[in-house]
Amino acid sequence: MKKVAVIIPVLLICMVSPVQGQDETWENGLPDDPGFFPIAVWLQDPADASAYRQGDVNLYIGLWQGPTEDQLSALRTAGMPVMCSQNTTGLDHLEDSIIVGWTQQDEPDNAQPDGSGGYDPCIDPEVIQGLYDDLKANDPTRPVYLNLGQGVSNTDWVGRGTCTGDTWMYPYYIEGCDIVSFDIYPVTSKYDHIKNNLWYVARGIDNLREWSEDSKPVWCWIETTHISSQSKPTPAQVKSEVWMALIHGAKGFGYFCHEWVPEFNANALLDDPVMFPAVTAINSRIHELAPVLNSPDKKDWVSVTSDNPDVPIDILVKHFRDTLYVFAVAMRDGAATGSFSVEGIQEDEVTVIGEDRDIEVTGGGFEDTFSGYEVHLYKMKYLDTGIEREPVRPVKIYPNPGSRYVTIPVENPIQHCALTNLCGQVIPIRGIAGNRIDISNCNPGMYVLHGWAANVPFQQKIVIEN
Repeated sequence: MKKVAVIIPVLLICMVSPVQGQDETWENGLPDDPGFFPIAVWLQDPADASAYRQGDVNLYIGLWQGPTEDQLSALRTAGMPVMCSQNTTGLDHLEDSIIVGWTQQDEPDNAQPDGSGGYDPCIDPEVIQGLYDDLKANDPTRPVYLNLGQGVSNTDWVGRGTCTGDTWMYPYYIEGCDIVSFDIYPVTSKYDHIKNNLWYVARGIDNLREWSEDSKPVWCWIETTHISSQSKPTPAQVKSEVWMALIHGAKGFGYFCHEWVPEFNANALLDDPVMFPAVTAINSRIHELAPVLNSPDKKDWVSVTSDNPDVPIDILVKHFRDTLYVFAVAMRDGAATGSFSVEGIQEDEVTVIGEDRDIEVTGGGFEDTFSGYEVHLYKMKYLDTGIEREPVRPVKIYPNPGSRYVTIPVENPIQHCALTNLCGQVIPIRGIAGNRIDISNCNPGMYVLHGWAANVPFQQKIVIEN
């Protein structure tokens, strides 16, 4: 990632415990809500936070020469949470919920400018670990975020200087953070072996997961502009990079928004009349599928073979609320037909999400065609795999009818709750305190309140009165 001289409404509303995608939780970190998926922008002006929220971005990472009081005030007004440096202003705001994490130095694995036009070696991982200890000593309630360079994926990248090829360092860098990410930009890369090879994004995710032993959330950054190149990714390429990352296990990602060609523009993504609507559509789909993406993998339920050995097809399989999801991407720039075998499938058709088409199921599976790097997202009804489903627990929510608050009488903490009208539309809830739900902003009518407590689902129809 180059350096330069919201909480948004999603499918479900009640955020009740911090930090997504890991065992450890942080009191003042990101929400550990099944419907929350982190989508960030890098080093953007807080004055643009509301505009990015309109594009379904829900996190800022990095603040130029900040955080400052004015920057935090602007983000607070926009409802856009931020991960930022732990400077004096940041430490003065330890009780400020707008700060959800602390950032380490960017790309310490790269050769470091020496201030005289030359370069020093990469930063010793022990230095990063020491900084991590200092950050956590000052504030153990928030995660520490670390971004690494393209050497994570392009392992022989010369930009690491004397550290080039020393991949043994990466597990030690990862010890200096709670969330780790990297950046590589294949379309705008100046290196022939990287250029347009979008699969390098997935390779970096795989490497970080291996080096961290899958113990920490792995994120990445996605190119959206010219950056410093004459080339620029298409919306289809951006979509492919995003879904490659997700299919390979990314638990969050962000967009790099700057460009220097044809001229410098720090928020070139936001100003792009084609790309910004395209990433908004990508983000909207991911927020729609967030509870699915955050559910456990079902690796053995589906397999796929490609008829083109030069174009493998990679998949991510999820099961959520009696629906099986298969997210698939062609991993090379070539055409292929994928043959999917689905354990215990009983349906006649598979729906292709967002493409207004269904695919016939024959012989325990289905086939679909892929162009270069194409993404398809499939869903089908519950499969009888012999795995017992957890029944929906009936509960007697009270008072019912209610007007301002209702209480859900469950013994365990509520992990997630959502309110839908009888048309299935999600209705925002103001908040939750313990097992008490604030419904005072809802119009009178009949609704369904549903969610999970201790991983057991519950639901009940309720009537809201004035």
